[in-house]
Amino acid sequence: MKKGFTLIELLAVIVILAIIAIIATPIILNIIEDTKEQSVISSANLYVDGLTKHIVSKNMVNEFNPSSCTISNGIATCDGVVLDYTVDGDKPSSGTISFNNGVVTEYTLSFTDYTVTKDQNGVTVTSGSTSVQTTYVAYTLGQLLQYDSVNNSTCTTGETCYKWRVITVDDTTSNSTITLQMDHNLVNTSAWVTQTDYNDDLNWGSYGNTNKGPITALKALETATSSWDDSLKLNYTYDTSSGTYNYGTLSCTNGTCIVAENTITTNLKARMITGEEMRAITVATGAGTGTNAYHWTLANDYRYNFSSTQYALGTKYNGPANTELSWLIENTYVYADSGATSNTYGAINYGYWTLSPNASGSSLAWSVGNGGFFGPRGVATGSDWGIRPVITIPKSVLE
Repeated sequence: MKKGFTLIELLAVIVILAIIAIIATPIILNIIEDTKEQSVISSANLYVDGLTKHIVSKNMVNEFNPSSCTISNGIATCDGVVLDYTVDGDKPSSGTISFNNGVVTEYTLSFTDYTVTKDQNGVTVTSGSTSVQTTYVAYTLGQLLQYDSVNNSTCTTGETCYKWRVITVDDTTSNSTITLQMDHNLVNTSAWVTQTDYNDDLNWGSYGNTNKGPITALKALETATSSWDDSLKLNYTYDTSSGTYNYGTLSCTNGTCIVAENTITTNLKARMITGEEMRAITVATGAGTGTNAYHWTLANDYRYNFSSTQYALGTKYNGPANTELSWLIENTYVYADSGATSNTYGAINYGYWTLSPNASGSSLAWSVGNGGFFGPRGVATGSDWGIRPVITIPKSVLE
């Protein structure tokens, strides 16, 4: 007769197996979870590395160096430009990636079940697909903001806590960057270009020549902004070829700016406002409805007053009580009651240069004057004309 297991023995075996299961299950689940987390980290790294290489290759051709990218269903939009980039394997459903001179500084990428975050503290993985912010604060034209360009941060006090005005027209919550102009001249006095910097007496002419670009002004701005945060190194292209008198294209990559095949700067961190931006600002505040709005073009030598009765600038200038466009001439001799009053923050002056040559004469560039006008001025003059920096920064710095 064969002897089987007793009930007690069977129960003992079951209890032992249960104990083993209780001990082993968390270990196995942790191994599975760790494997999944390492896999999603690998997917994030592959996506970021591939996108970075794509941007580098694009930069070599088109001088493209974004400060941030927003991801939606695997598609990257970097500084407003949608990139034609695809990746094998898992793609993030949403996320953001920040860059500093082409190097990834931080990112947050959401996949189906996990979100991977990389910052100064390292890489972390959280369970669940986090909804990453894809909307931003919308700023109004002319809005006053305070920003420390030396430390790349918001501020309330301090010598480098400068005041800035928003010059982005029709900003929306989908824009990840904002363009600002300082509310006073950082460079007190400067010519647009001097005969010495032009360095060609034969072609200089009687009153100057714009065909090599604003060499003197850019050099002065480079010196004035040398202590600013390196993330502000200028990446910018400005084409002036549409006019009769022009210097072709200003091309800046990481602060190195080339004009007419000549390297002008290597550490430029700001630029000047353009004539096209001035036109957009004034049209947005009523210029397009003026009786003589059709005169508004950079291809002439008109002086556009801030007035509803002369040409197209839409708003009547009448001293500090002016509305809408008065911020364009604040901290000048006429309008000096809302900011800088000492050399520490920029001297009160008569006006400031733009980046744009005037298309009606080879010796003229567009400027903004304290009397409330936008008009041409001789490029070699500058004893009472200064430079107001313009920068484009991620909104995340301000929020």
